[in-house]
Amino acid sequence: MERIIQELQKDLRNIIEEKKPRALRKKIGDLVDLRALRIINFSLQWASAGYKSALRFAGMKFGRRLGEMSSSRELSSVLKEIKKIVEELKEGEVKFQIIEKKSIAQFKVYNSSLTNSVPNISQNLCLFREGFIEGYLVGIIAVRGLLQVFFKNINRVEVKETKCQGKGDKFCQFTIVLK
Repeated sequence: MERIIQELQKDLRNIIEEKKPRALRKKIGDLVDLRALRIINFSLQWASAGYKSALRFAGMKFGRRLGEMSSSRELSSVLKEIKKIVEELKEGEVKFQIIEKKSIAQFKVYNSSLTNSVPNISQNLCLFREGFIEGYLVGIIAVRGLLQVFFKNINRVEVKETKCQGKGDKFCQFTIVLK
């Protein structure tokens, strides 16, 4: 399993460095119908509340390892790295903003591969992505000691999905609390 994760990490680092990731299937290509992703993700969430925690934890664990490899320290640069990953993997279109007065950042994903066109079920659905974003930021803090936001140093973050298409919102939004 470790080797598989390492190969995925290399592919995502290539994306951040604006290199194309390697093709995993040379004959038929890497594109897959979104329903395949949704079958796995939503079946796990449907099966047990414990899997919801597991998805977030898995996202945090993977995100942290990738964040530990980042050379960035400034929050807007870090969010650009995560944006590159999301957009290159065609998981959605990203916009983000940092709101210094409130000590938060908002990371918004439009046309999400996971949630676009899902019915309103009054639930957040992007557990892996929520964990991934938090883990990525935590990984940078673990290695670099802090994140810089304007002229402020941040040594702790918390990420919560505050809007989700699964709750009827037009996009999925992750609020990053900077501490």
